[in-house]
Amino acid sequence: MSRTAGDLFRRVATIVAIALLVGGCSDVGSDLSELNDVGKPTPEQKAAQIEPMLAAAGFVMLPADTPKRQQQITNLPPLQISYYVGKTGKLHYWMADPNYCKCLYLGSEQAYQRYEQMRLQEKWERKEDETARTSLEAAQEEQMDAQIEEFNPYGGLGWVGPGFYYP
Repeated sequence: MSRTAGDLFRRVATIVAIALLVGGCSDVGSDLSELNDVGKPTPEQKAAQIEPMLAAAGFVMLPADTPKRQQQITNLPPLQISYYVGKTGKLHYWMADPNYCKCLYLGSEQAYQRYEQMRLQEKWERKEDETARTSLEAAQEEQMDAQIEEFNPYGGLGWVGPGFYYP
């Protein structure tokens, strides 16, 4: 191998190594919410995500601070928002968490609507972040391809094989 061909080979190898490094670094920064889109979140993750939004939306947390209340919330479906019609005909929404906060969240129709708006906003923001990340990765890939093409050792001529060129 001649000295110029060796230098060229090292340059191309360096560019490929940098491309692999850059590609690997983009995966290191992925957050937990991205993993949850692929797999189902754990109950603890689900509770940590839902409960702050319920509180912010206006749901009231009622602790299961007696054995009777603890037994009652244990018999309810955990971490699922449900509703019931009250004596006055109004809807009341609730969610039981017998494992983490050991409580029941209770809210009105208005609180539930605020919660749904917050949930949709969060979902939209997550999708927007994913789209931006995908666009950035595509731009980085195009830039890397352009840099690799700049180091074409054959001066723009097509390469057929070792020592064979076509015009």
